[in-house]
Amino acid sequence: MCTVTFVPTIEGFVFTSNRDEDPKRSAHNIVEDQRGDISVYFPRDEGASGTWFAYSNADQFACVLNGAFEPHQRKKFYTMSRGIMALAYFDYATIDEFINEFNFEGMEPFTLILFNKGDFKELKWDEVELHVRTLSIQDIHLWSSATLYNHDWWIDRSVNFKEFVARQQPDQVGIMHYHKTVLPFVSEALQALLGSPAPLTNLPVKTISVSSLEKTAQGYKFHFHRTDDKVKLYKSTY
Repeated sequence: MCTVTFVPTIEGFVFTSNRDEDPKRSAHNIVEDQRGDISVYFPRDEGASGTWFAYSNADQFACVLNGAFEPHQRKKFYTMSRGIMALAYFDYATIDEFINEFNFEGMEPFTLILFNKGDFKELKWDEVELHVRTLSIQDIHLWSSATLYNHDWWIDRSVNFKEFVARQQPDQVGIMHYHKTVLPFVSEALQALLGSPAPLTNLPVKTISVSSLEKTAQGYKFHFHRTDDKVKLYKSTY
């Protein structure tokens, strides 16, 4: 849950996420979960049974990244995993209802990107306060996990990605390829974040998958590709 982009299109948008994680937690399929009258689809985290990216047949999606504004010291216990929280969002009719009624106390810091029928918001929880920002669906956006990337890396990747989109006008396949080839996790990013003078080796994290959701006039198209090419999945709400 580490580098995420949003690109507006004529019919809607393309929202794409790199998952930088322990390979043991890589997903193997797309799960369908019935939550009331809504069908929710997501790649399941094999470690925690939640997800980092989910969408519904009711024009909604949720994507969670680790951390809020800066690295944090992990505690031994949290009330709920961030991946389970992402699924709980679909139990609420609107983003504002989720913000006002969900109990975030005891949650590990996160950044949560939410979409609901045109309402587009970023939520950041720093263990003290929930910071909410309304986003424009007309703009290009890029997020990076605060636990792996510092501000300079985020700025550099944002500028380069926006230049790529302006130059290439990529479709969903092109954006996924850019995520896989240009935006994967590299140890130099964490080295810069930690201020380590020496290169970091044997890290238990890598970019293990790329997930992408495209909104069109007909509905959603979702692609999930593991970077080892062992699993490539497709699902649509058409």
